[in-house]
Amino acid sequence: MKQALLGFFLIGLRTVVAGGTVEGSLTVDAMKPAPSRPGYVAPQTKAPVQKAEAAPAIVYLERDDEKYPRTRTGEKVSIRQSGYQFRPAMVAIQTGAKVEFPNLDDEFHNVFSYSKAKRFDLGRFRKDETSPSVLFDKPGVVKIYCEIHQHMRCFVVVLDTPWFVTTDSAGRFSLKNIPPGEYWLRVFQPSEKLLQERVTVTEGQTTKVNLSR
Repeated sequence: MKQALLGFFLIGLRTVVAGGTVEGSLTVDAMKPAPSRPGYVAPQTKAPVQKAEAAPAIVYLERDDEKYPRTRTGEKVSIRQSGYQFRPAMVAIQTGAKVEFPNLDDEFHNVFSYSKAKRFDLGRFRKDETSPSVLFDKPGVVKIYCEIHQHMRCFVVVLDTPWFVTTDSAGRFSLKNIPPGEYWLRVFQPSEKLLQERVTVTEGQTTKVNLSR
């Protein structure tokens, strides 16, 4: 009886963890500076403007039938405003997730976007005020800025697929527990370039991809 129960447990465990891995590396482009606004005069800041973090690339898998499990729609991501920069500068979320923008600097910030996938303006708020969360309900690339500090920008890449990661500091990535099948592996670069390659995911195996240019 115990052996039978153990067998059922192992079968169920294989069902849960079944899948393949896609991993590789690429050369990550630099992010373009925020566009300049006519007549803009940079305000004096109470503290020095810190260096922006190097933005990663977003790597994701998409299926031809566009049918995806809604496993990450309830997530809430935080993009901080710290040192007069958005941190991190690039994030990916699944459609239906929320993002908040806490202000950690000792003066006002503003968060807004005119992107087609999401238009919003949170107005000006201080360090001791709670940032409203923004629901991203349509897929697309959302470019976000601060109305006060022109140099500040970040990207929120909203995806229907739940299979996405950001590259590490060396441009490496690994997508795990992917259902077997045929996919488009796509990369959204900080430079706004899009790379893509066809890949096959096999259960229990690792598919290696090299997108370095």
